[in-house]
Amino acid sequence: MANNNSFLKILFLTTHNLAANPRLVKEIKLALQHNYEVEVICYTFRNWSYEINDKMLQEFQSQRVKFHCIEAGRKNIFDWFIAVSKEKLARLFSQISSLKNAALANAVSRRNVGLLAAVNKINSADWVIGHNPGALWATLTAGERLKCKMGFDVEDYHPGEGNDVQLQGLTKKLMEQVLPKMDYVSFAAPMIREAVKEDLGSEGKNWVTILNYFPSTEFITPSSIEGPLQLVWFSQNISWGRGLELAIPSIKNNKENVELHLFGNIDARFYDTILKGIENIKVHSPLPQKELHQQLSRFDIGLALELADDRNRGLCITNKILAYLQAGLFVLASNTLAQQNFLIQFQDVGIINDILKERNASVVIDQLVAKKEQIRNQKEFRFLQFKNNCWEVESKKILKTWRQSKI
Repeated sequence: MANNNSFLKILFLTTHNLAANPRLVKEIKLALQHNYEVEVICYTFRNWSYEINDKMLQEFQSQRVKFHCIEAGRKNIFDWFIAVSKEKLARLFSQISSLKNAALANAVSRRNVGLLAAVNKINSADWVIGHNPGALWATLTAGERLKCKMGFDVEDYHPGEGNDVQLQGLTKKLMEQVLPKMDYVSFAAPMIREAVKEDLGSEGKNWVTILNYFPSTEFITPSSIEGPLQLVWFSQNISWGRGLELAIPSIKNNKENVELHLFGNIDARFYDTILKGIENIKVHSPLPQKELHQQLSRFDIGLALELADDRNRGLCITNKILAYLQAGLFVLASNTLAQQNFLIQFQDVGIINDILKERNASVVIDQLVAKKEQIRNQKEFRFLQFKNNCWEVESKKILKTWRQSKI
């Protein structure tokens, strides 16, 4: 039922926490800036992200955002056991029978169980907006029960994530069942939108592509840099499978001319096997988003070395490549189809390289070292070039969607 207060209310659902979902955080902030009442159902993870996430929760709670946090691990052992059991049973039955509705959602994600339980405690909303495939069914359930508008954000091409063919098929089927019933669907990249359109056979009437740009206020004027070429890479986790291991040998062998800084939660085995003892590679702990973005001003080149080892990786435009560009960095990007199509729109902001080819990493590192002064001299130009490529501009699309679809 629609909220009777003077301000409309948005209920956000996610199977992640805030620290792992910057796109959701931006939507929450956008809603608050435009006087929406906000309620959030999310998960709690007691890992590297816990302290960062807790600070974010406190900040939003001080702005009267109401949170319903569900334990993702075994702290509530009974709830955890029920959720895991339902997921395992649903996946087992999916091999012998076609699933739909809640059973299909349980097969896609054990966190559907917790979301559904939390949704039943919500009294009202004007919008319910889901993030992550495990929230698909709960978003539809909440929208139908509360008789409110429904939206869903497709940040990745979920049927193309990973290598679990059974899970990919289940996720695709759930998206086919749920997305056509949404009042709008947002996509983080044009090629993800096209892939979902292909799966569903047609495009929805209120689909919108919203690139994952960040607020321009989070980036500061580039610093003057001297000495070795400064490279940077960041992610939630520093480990194998993100292209780093292909570039590190070339960086290690060029220690007088190149320095690489990594921000994220380090995998101990990755450190011991790949990084230990390399003098010109520095590892930094994860930082809150705004602090990380300000730190980017200290570097010359951002690495976006995504490997198209699943379909999603070939279609997505990552947070990091957008953050590098907004910070004014030159970008070294691997040749995924999405990164090629994106960077070609801009002049002199980066280069595309096939780092899988033998010696390509060494050749491109040498080329970048030779271009160091040019890269540094054009840094402020790149920074200003992207001043209007930011969340303040991009978010107008979603705000228009929220406003056009008022009840």
